[in-house]
Amino acid sequence: MSKSNFALNLRSLCDRHVSVAQVCRSLEINRQQFNKYLSGQIYPSKFNLNRICDFFKMSEDQLQLNQSSFNNLPVSAGDTQKKSGSSRKERVVNGIPSDLEALSRYEGYYYNHSHSPGFPGKIVRSLTHIFRDQDMFYSKTIEHLWDKGSRQSQHHRFKYDGIVIYVGERIFITEYERLTGQNICHTILFPSYRNAIDSLSGLACGVGSLNSHQPFAMRVELKFLGKNVDARATLEGCGLFTLDSEAIDQHIKDRIQTEILPHEYMLTARDR
Repeated sequence: MSKSNFALNLRSLCDRHVSVAQVCRSLEINRQQFNKYLSGQIYPSKFNLNRICDFFKMSEDQLQLNQSSFNNLPVSAGDTQKKSGSSRKERVVNGIPSDLEALSRYEGYYYNHSHSPGFPGKIVRSLTHIFRDQDMFYSKTIEHLWDKGSRQSQHHRFKYDGIVIYVGERIFITEYERLTGQNICHTILFPSYRNAIDSLSGLACGVGSLNSHQPFAMRVELKFLGKNVDARATLEGCGLFTLDSEAIDQHIKDRIQTEILPHEYMLTARDR
């Protein structure tokens, strides 16, 4: 057995799937890094190797077999998604005509502000990252639900992974909370028509992250922080804030008010 066979066998396994990009998304491994595995430039770390083995339902020893022995292995249960039969989920997602060029200007980090469904009378500020990987845009949001002004506040942390799509001059974000696996949030934002992005306004709907899972809809305001930030330091600014907190700009407070005027009949996003 030799590691020199690994790249050849890995390429063979990827050929049985819809695309290398799809494999990378499933593994959550960067495409550039994965390409180095495919070319034999480098061998995966133990962590990434375990991911690859789990995904393809094979052991490390099997992935190092010579070509003849490898080709005689039975097709594993995790290796059945052929190019000729992509999943319905992938066909739906890949069929959405997202404008990648339009989305590219929104890459970066944002403070995401809204009223907190689980803590009435509080504003929650989360950190959202919008980024591109190959031919898709994705989001990651980290939510800290604890009172920044109280040392006694109980800490709750939630992490969301999502997909970002630009259709009809609107930005659509659908995120899944991956720590508890019990929440999906949908956000629709107006694009920015200014030369430099400062903030994005829109609506979000989902269910409360804590206990009741009460469905909600609310206004949100995303303040642009930059293409690159110190994530650890920026997360220090996340948490729960009182309605009169000076840490939240008054402009943001005004934008996320949730009142419905008599002539509106429904909650609508506030355009610029």
